[in-house]
Amino acid sequence: MIAFILTIFYLPESLKKRRILRFISNPQRRKLFDFAAMKKILQKPDLAVLILLFFILTFSFANIYGTFALLGLKVYGFTDMQNGYMYGIVGLSSAIIQGGLIGRINKLMSKKMILTIGSIVMMLSLAMIPYAGTFLGLAIVSIVLSYGTGTFQPTVLSLISEVTSETEQGITLGMNQSLSSFARVLGPLWGGFAFEYLGYPFPFLTGAVFTFIIFLLTVFYLPKKIKLD
Repeated sequence: MIAFILTIFYLPESLKKRRILRFISNPQRRKLFDFAAMKKILQKPDLAVLILLFFILTFSFANIYGTFALLGLKVYGFTDMQNGYMYGIVGLSSAIIQGGLIGRINKLMSKKMILTIGSIVMMLSLAMIPYAGTFLGLAIVSIVLSYGTGTFQPTVLSLISEVTSETEQGITLGMNQSLSSFARVLGPLWGGFAFEYLGYPFPFLTGAVFTFIIFLLTVFYLPKKIKLD
C-alpha cells in the first residue's frame, strides 16, 4: 500500500502526454508471447550481454534461497530464531545499500567499476558461506555479499533501461524479468539437488563459479558503446 501511494504521488510519468494520447487513439496490441520481438532484442549485443548478466546473477542467488537456511540448521546448528536473525541481517544490509548508499557509490565509481567490484565481492562471499564457521562469521560474509548484490543488481537494471529505446522499454524490461523468473525456477532446483547429493558446499560454490562468469563478462564482453562512466 505504501509503495502504491508513493508511486501515485512521487513517480513521474515517463511518457509524454502527446504519446499517451496517440496510443489511446491508435492502440497497438502485443502478443502474449512475442518471440519475434524477443529475438530482435537478444540480437542486440549490448542488451543481450546485460540480460545474460542479470539472468546469471538471479540463478546464482536463487540457487541458495532454500539451502541457506538448511546450511544454518544442519551444518552450523543454528536455531530457527538465529536463522531468522541471519535473514534479517541480509535484508537490512541490502535495504541500507540500495536505499541510501548506492547513490553515493555511483558518484565515487564508474558503473563498470561498480559491476567489477560487485561481481568479485559476490564470488568471494558465496564461496566463503559454507566455511564461515560461526554465526558472527556468516553474518559478516552475508553483509559483504549484500554489498555485492545491492550494487550490482540495480546497476545492471539501470544499464538495460539506458541502452533500450523509449519504444521498447516495456518489452525489454518485461522480457528481462521473465527470464529472471525462469532463473528463479532453475536455481532452487539445482541448489536443492546439489545440497542433497553433492554436499552442502556445492550450491554456494556453484553460485561462486557463475558469479566468476559474471566477472569475466563484465570485464571483457560489455560492449564499448554502453556508457559505463
